[in-house]
Amino acid sequence: MSPIAPIASSTSELRYRRLFEAAREGILLVDPATRRIIEVNPFLAEFLGYRPAELVGRELFEIGLLPDETAAHSAFRELHTQGYVYLEELPLRTKAGRQVHVEFIGNLYDEDGQPVIQCHVHDITERKKSADALAAARRKLARHAVELEAIVDRRTTQLRLTNQQLEAFVYTIAHDLRAPLRTMQGFSQLLVEEHTAALGEQARDYANFINTAAQTLDRLLADLLVFSQVSQEKIELLPLPLEAVVQSALSNCEAEIAVSRASVETIAPWPVVLAHPTTLRQVLVNLIGNAVKFVGAALPRVRLRAEERPEGIVRVWVEDNGIGIPAEFQQRIFQVFQRLHTIEYPGTGIGLAIVQKGMERMGGRAGVLSSPGAGSKFWIELAGVPLDANPPPALEGKP
Repeated sequence: MSPIAPIASSTSELRYRRLFEAAREGILLVDPATRRIIEVNPFLAEFLGYRPAELVGRELFEIGLLPDETAAHSAFRELHTQGYVYLEELPLRTKAGRQVHVEFIGNLYDEDGQPVIQCHVHDITERKKSADALAAARRKLARHAVELEAIVDRRTTQLRLTNQQLEAFVYTIAHDLRAPLRTMQGFSQLLVEEHTAALGEQARDYANFINTAAQTLDRLLADLLVFSQVSQEKIELLPLPLEAVVQSALSNCEAEIAVSRASVETIAPWPVVLAHPTTLRQVLVNLIGNAVKFVGAALPRVRLRAEERPEGIVRVWVEDNGIGIPAEFQQRIFQVFQRLHTIEYPGTGIGLAIVQKGMERMGGRAGVLSSPGAGSKFWIELAGVPLDANPPPALEGKP
């Protein structure tokens, strides 16, 4: 058996030598006692632009594989303590002065009872360029994102200020116009009531036309004031019992319900929602008012109900048996001054805009399901509140 060992050793050594010579990465051997290079494979010598003999006998820091002699001492201490050393990224210059980057791994092992340090040097220059380019692109993208965010914030602030100024202007105009408008209305009515004998039939008709137009314009200004108030009012969302808000809204609509002889059905249960009391009540008042107004020959039938939807959302429905809305107009009706029926039915075209604005202010949504002749199902959505959230007491009175 004894002759076999040298053959195996020789074979192993031959295999190692072939790997050492043919490897497509840098390999060098270092004497642990002197810290000097004792052998370099052809790939590393060619990569650095040296002849192998020019590298043998030199220390690692002398060819740039370690920054300086102090770093060399530190690396060799680590090698003796841990058995290996790893340097992730080393800047290095070849003999020709070309800048490259390498990954350096040193291992301390025993070879026939003698300690030897074997080092592997991986060229990571292209990887480093790609990483630097990616990092630069990310920094550039981050700068652009910051700049874009600043532009958006600035323009949002400007837009918010413009909207506030516009809403304040609308409020002022609507409020100030109502006084002279009521004067026109009052005097035209007095003219008809107290001077009928002196007026001809045509003059009385003219006075009545003035009075009717003044009333219409007064309702329009009143709705504009409500829209402005909903747009500007400070919003604080609270847990509200829906049943209390619905009953309060119905109380506000008693006169309209009585005049139209509408039947109103409310269907329990009513969850608790996160909303602003007066805004939510105004939204429901407008939806109920529309439900009893836009009907044909039949008496209005209105149904109110709520349903809990996924992700903690509560949807409130206000359903009617009215004339319905064509699909192409169902988004437009939530805009200011958008009316589908300008003669047959009274209105200012602001009621549903108030609904939309109110829901936006409360972080909710509004919509409608409808078709001509089949009634409409208006809905609003708000965040629900768990039953143990201790909602405030029921609302009382009118806004």
